[in-house]
Amino acid sequence: MIRQYDAQKLCDEKLKLIKITVLKHDARTDGESASEVTLWDAGWRSNFVNRQADNWIARCYHDVKRIAFNTFYLMQSDEAKLQETILHEIAHAICGPGIGHTSKWVEKAKELGLSNPSPCGIMPISVDKARSITTDNLEKPKRKFNRVNAKCPICDSDAIEVSFVNLNNARWSRLKCGHLIKYEKIVAQVVDYKQFQNVQKTKQLFGYQGEGIEFLENSGGRGLIADEPGLGKTVQPMIFCYSHPETLPVLWVCKTTLKLQTVKEALEWLGPAYMAQIIEKPRSFIIPGMKFYIISMDLLRNMPSEKLESIGFKTVIADEIQHFKNPDSTRTAELRKLVGMAEHFIALSGTPWKNRGQEYFPVLNMIDPIRFPSYAKFKNDWVDFQLDEKTGKYVQRGIKDVRAFREFTKDIVIRRMRDDVLPDLPKINRQIRFIDMEALYKESYDKAEGKVADIVKAAMIDGVPYANIAAMIMQLKHITGLAKIQVCIEDTIEFLEQTESIAAKLTIFHHHIDVGDNLQKGALDYVGLDKWLVDNGYNPSLRLFGGRGPDERNRVIQDFKNNPKNRILIASTLASGEGLNIQFCQNAIMLERQWNPGNEEQAELRFSRPLTWEDYPPYLQEHLFNMDHEPKKISIRVPYLIADGTIDSMLTEIVERKRLAFRQSMNVGEEDIKWEENEIIKELAELIVRKRAKTNKDFAKV
Repeated sequence: MIRQYDAQKLCDEKLKLIKITVLKHDARTDGESASEVTLWDAGWRSNFVNRQADNWIARCYHDVKRIAFNTFYLMQSDEAKLQETILHEIAHAICGPGIGHTSKWVEKAKELGLSNPSPCGIMPISVDKARSITTDNLEKPKRKFNRVNAKCPICDSDAIEVSFVNLNNARWSRLKCGHLIKYEKIVAQVVDYKQFQNVQKTKQLFGYQGEGIEFLENSGGRGLIADEPGLGKTVQPMIFCYSHPETLPVLWVCKTTLKLQTVKEALEWLGPAYMAQIIEKPRSFIIPGMKFYIISMDLLRNMPSEKLESIGFKTVIADEIQHFKNPDSTRTAELRKLVGMAEHFIALSGTPWKNRGQEYFPVLNMIDPIRFPSYAKFKNDWVDFQLDEKTGKYVQRGIKDVRAFREFTKDIVIRRMRDDVLPDLPKINRQIRFIDMEALYKESYDKAEGKVADIVKAAMIDGVPYANIAAMIMQLKHITGLAKIQVCIEDTIEFLEQTESIAAKLTIFHHHIDVGDNLQKGALDYVGLDKWLVDNGYNPSLRLFGGRGPDERNRVIQDFKNNPKNRILIASTLASGEGLNIQFCQNAIMLERQWNPGNEEQAELRFSRPLTWEDYPPYLQEHLFNMDHEPKKISIRVPYLIADGTIDSMLTEIVERKRLAFRQSMNVGEEDIKWEENEIIKELAELIVRKRAKTNKDFAKV
């Protein structure tokens, strides 16, 4: 049997070695000149697909410059046969389309090293026999993780047991460090993940998050956490790997917009020793010795295999795994290659099976290829097909028997909905989400910050009232607000795609009018939210401005409440502070921060109000109430979008520090915090001036 990783490495080596002649246009002579380049430089790549239902071994696709291998064949092959197959297909690549197995191809194949070239073959054994061979070769016991936090008493390194032996009625463990230690000396108190706190002791895991970490232990480090969005999936595999050093280093694959947030979470929960390297581009230098490496899923296809291989990662964690839904795509092939190199694979997703059931196959196949060996078999066994009356064709839906499917996959998939874990969640579940501004906005912000810092410093020296200084700083907040719109649109679309109920609505709070306009209608470099809403069968977003009379405000709220197609409300934070009842909406995004956090908290309280059955249409009654017409317990999810390294993060640091101080010293709830806006603005102004002084020596001397 050949691992996919080894097969890809062998093929890539040949593509980088074998040269072809290409013709290029010469502008000086207006003719063509010939030059030699490798197949790799000419754009040829290897690809891997699982075609158990078919019996072909490999194919050459000239239109996309791909040599595709059937991974099912690899399970029955050896290296010698694979080498022949690679040379066979490379001969096709060099000869070009339409040549087939003619004498030209035979000549080229012999030139490459094939002694007896023959036409493309098929698998020599039956699919059923192949399945049994696969099972015999791949079936291995799951890795067991002991939930202990112990050190070797001799060298103080992590006590990772490699093997053990029973001597004189005692168990002796041979550790990874090489020492033989009595087992009872290294077994520390079993970790209770439900009591796990971050390094600053300001946060503690929820009970269900602790259960998620235990699930990863029981699954042998190969599983899918499919919790509903907003329940804190990211931290669960982080703490699992932190608690089991043998799973390090980790290669973390995620969307570009989530890279920075992942770094922040690792630092917050695990401390500076777990600072991650973000791999930005193919030429990035890989820093040796890191515990976490983060790469965007878009970069995978362009990243040199040897660079990622040099990390020596033990675990691959793939966030938002639903973006790898196509089993034949290059992106999925690259992830599959990485998973083949790793000992452990953890996937995260909020909606793994919502839209088309077949999209769930790639991740399950990577987690457990024995249970899910075939794309065709998976569709036949688990995907729901329904007749479309308009077209008369059968179309794919989701998983056809979710209860049976969950039972079949319960040891490798865990999924919790917000309703399942509500007792653990706070009534207002405020979440800080850091994002990295794009280069264009970052450049504009840096220039504006320098000018504002000059003005603010002079104003502070002259004793200008802080209310006036706040107006000067507001332009920085305006730039960050505009910079976050595109991420907000992506998050909103993801929310709509991942929520299973049409009754789930979302309110987006903003401050500047043009931020709300661009969010709704779009700008030069991105499409607005309304276009996506209309294209997907919803109504355009509703708007709530300041200055509107009570009748107009009430009309907007009634439209939002009574029409299932009205899923999104874009509202001014200051206009939504009082007299607004949107308690039927249980999700919000704080796009722009306010000087006074009390204004944000007032907006949050619009969701947390008493509910009365008779006040709501049937589709909301089912969503908000139980069978006895009593309101369901709710937790309002409110992510705050924060532009990192800007006025946004400065303000957030001040506010969260004051919140923590109140909790620790006063032992009161947040409703008792008295926010002094001028004090916040004063501290913020000082931070801006101090930041510019650190980066500008001339500024500091003024």
